[in-house]
Amino acid sequence: MTRMANIRWGRILLASVAAEVLVILSLLTASAVFKVPGEVAGYYVAPPASAVATFAMALWVTRKLQSRFVLHGILVGIVGVALTGGFVFMAKPEDRLMYVVSFALRIAGGYLGGLVAQRPAAIGEARAQ
Repeated sequence: MTRMANIRWGRILLASVAAEVLVILSLLTASAVFKVPGEVAGYYVAPPASAVATFAMALWVTRKLQSRFVLHGILVGIVGVALTGGFVFMAKPEDRLMYVVSFALRIAGGYLGGLVAQRPAAIGEARAQ
């Protein structure tokens, strides 16, 4: 079996879409609670929400894995960026930095999700020896 076949692409794609849905729900909630336009809520809520949502979805993707946790987490972030990357070209020039920060935080969230998922596996492996 090839190395690429060991990657859970279906879960990664599903997790990336779910993370984006969570970001949209966060924006709608913030807009309703703080009674601000969606554009304002998006500017301040989208970057941290994308990191948190991607972190959570990376944990979900890696929950049954035996190895390659960080790779799967990063792939959740990268696929999420690929799904939403086109928005940066439609954004106002003054909002583009927010998109770039959001994309970087999305990948960082995936990385951290994979790293956190890796710890219990490493601890369990150390105890088994």
